[in-house]
Amino acid sequence: MNEQDVSDPTFWLSIAMKLPELADDPEGAEHLVDRFSGQYLQVLLRTSGKEATDHVWLAFWHYLVAPRTRRKPFGLSGRAADLLITEFQSALSRPS
Repeated sequence: MNEQDVSDPTFWLSIAMKLPELADDPEGAEHLVDRFSGQYLQVLLRTSGKEATDHVWLAFWHYLVAPRTRRKPFGLSGRAADLLITEFQSALSRPS
């Protein structure tokens, strides 16, 4: 994966929108991608070591499954969060 793809929110949005739980929720998907690309992805790119990386993914998982609120317009099931994280991890591990 090249640096341009990593920093492009539309790349991550295209992955997120494939989830059935987000397919009909563009506002929730955009919010999720904004949070991922602005916060979690930045930490992942600076983090080294499996334990530290796993910690970031776990924090993101907890964010994904937290209930919907006025400020967080989506909430995913644990299974959907697992699937999304697997897809994001796969995208990050693809060679440039």
